[in-house]
Amino acid sequence: MSDSRYRLSYLYAAIGALLLVTAFALLFPARHTPGFADDLRISIGANLIDLTLAVLVLQPLVLYLSRNAVRRRNRLDYRDVLDRIETAKDRVDLWKHWTGLLESPHEARFAEAVRGALDRGVRFRIMLTDPSSPDAAERARQVAPTDAVTAIRQNIERLEAFTAALPARHRPAFQVRISTTGPAHAFYRVDDWLTYGVFRDRRVSESSQREVRVHGDLGELALEAFENRWNGVGLQSIAAHYRMRLQLTVNDDTSEYELRYVIHDGEPWVNVNPAALQHAFHPDHRVTTPGAGATRWVLAAATPETLDRVTALYTAKYGPGEGPVLLRLTAP
Repeated sequence: MSDSRYRLSYLYAAIGALLLVTAFALLFPARHTPGFADDLRISIGANLIDLTLAVLVLQPLVLYLSRNAVRRRNRLDYRDVLDRIETAKDRVDLWKHWTGLLESPHEARFAEAVRGALDRGVRFRIMLTDPSSPDAAERARQVAPTDAVTAIRQNIERLEAFTAALPARHRPAFQVRISTTGPAHAFYRVDDWLTYGVFRDRRVSESSQREVRVHGDLGELALEAFENRWNGVGLQSIAAHYRMRLQLTVNDDTSEYELRYVIHDGEPWVNVNPAALQHAFHPDHRVTTPGAGATRWVLAAATPETLDRVTALYTAKYGPGEGPVLLRLTAP
């Protein structure tokens, strides 16, 4: 890099010297022309003024406009995003409720592009929304009849399967987090390219896109919002999103379980069917969570009205299946 910079400096100096020699060769024969000195001073002065305006006014204005240029698109071109991932060199960030990259017909090519990028050392950060969260339900209302909750759930399931199939050396560079808070806008970033879409009623975010530079003012604002959420509280890995580890003790018998769960009104509800069913309904059971110190809880049943709501959230998170037995984790 240093040698290249020096060679470029020498090239600029040679071009400057050549221009000076050429100007002298053209002007020297006309030195005795009447008014030559005045015309030369006027020309030099005018050129200096033009140069000053260009350096102090026009160049910063052009750079500013280029830095903050916005390209509007009526739709997101997934093939263009995949093309960029296939040639990415540093980083790919994605923040959505759910993304069409994990749906047919793009899922297979996306998986292949990610594997190739990971081999090149590219880092991935993907943030999706918890399908049982209020924000997911609100987005589903906005884009009805599109089944947003199912789309989010399937995205997470496919990412879980994809991550499990990755070689161990690649997993640290492919990070996925599940957020109970939905994004303010759709967000796709590949190296220095960034596109975001505004959420609207009855329209998916891919229908209205703005492409900006990552290091422009708008790009930096969008990136700052992503970074703040990525480093904020309440995000979970896929494993923590799906399972909660509990220890159930009956008399002196302690068993540890990883149970599916859902959050309702800030409280966790766990499905004790079938693994923990026997211990959960024992009148003398106690519950602890590994790493929570001496804090103890019990599992309590719910009223029919609450149970219906919690079951609906559980189905949104895990999909339809065998009837769960949901109990609330609460203080004794």
